[in-house]
Amino acid sequence: MPLASAPANRSGRRRARTRAALIEAARGVFADRGVEGATIQEITDAADVAKGSFYNHFESREELQRAVAAAVLEDLGAALDRDVEQRESDPARVIAASLLSTLRACLEEPALGGYLVQNAEVLEVGAAIGDRGRRDLLRGRRTGRFAIEDVDALLAALAGAAQGVLRGRLRGDLGPDSELRFVALALRTLGISVEESNAIAAETAKALAGIPG
Repeated sequence: MPLASAPANRSGRRRARTRAALIEAARGVFADRGVEGATIQEITDAADVAKGSFYNHFESREELQRAVAAAVLEDLGAALDRDVEQRESDPARVIAASLLSTLRACLEEPALGGYLVQNAEVLEVGAAIGDRGRRDLLRGRRTGRFAIEDVDALLAALAGAAQGVLRGRLRGDLGPDSELRFVALALRTLGISVEESNAIAAETAKALAGIPG
C-alpha cells in the first residue's frame, strides 16, 4: 500500500504547486495589466507552466480571479492576526486596522478589488475576513467596548458599506480620505463617540503607514 500511494501523493503535491504558481503569477500580472487586460498566456508564462495545464486547475480566468481574491484575503487576515492583534488589545483599534487594511488591499490588488465590488458577501462570510471580523466584534461586545445587539447583521452592514466605499474609490467618485471617514463611521455604529472614532481612524492610518503617533 505505501508504494502505491506514494506516486499519488507526489502528484498531488505537484498539482498543488502548479496551482499556487498560477495564483501567484496572476497576482503579478493582474497588478501590471489589470484583470481585464491580462491574458491566460501571460499568466502561464509568468508561472512557467504550459498554457494547456491552466485548465487542469481553473475553468476560466474568472475562476482564477476568485482564487486570487481568496489568497489575498487569507494573506491579509493572517497578517492582521500576526501584526495587529499582537500590538493592540483595544477591540476598537483592531477593527479599525482590519477595515482600513482590507480597503487598502482591495485598492492595491486589482483582482481583489474588482471581485469584492461584485461580491461583498466574501467580506461578510469569508473565512479570511468575515470569521475574524465576527470574532473581533464579539470580543468587543463581551468586554463592553462595543454596543452591539446583532453581530451578524452588523457584519453584513459593514460589508455592504465597505463595498460601496470601494466602488466609489475605484470609480474615482470618492477621494482617498473616504477610507478614514468610513472607518470612523463604522466605529460610531459600535458605540464609539465621534471624537474618539475620528482619533482612532487617524491613529490607525499613521500606524499602518509606519508613522510614529
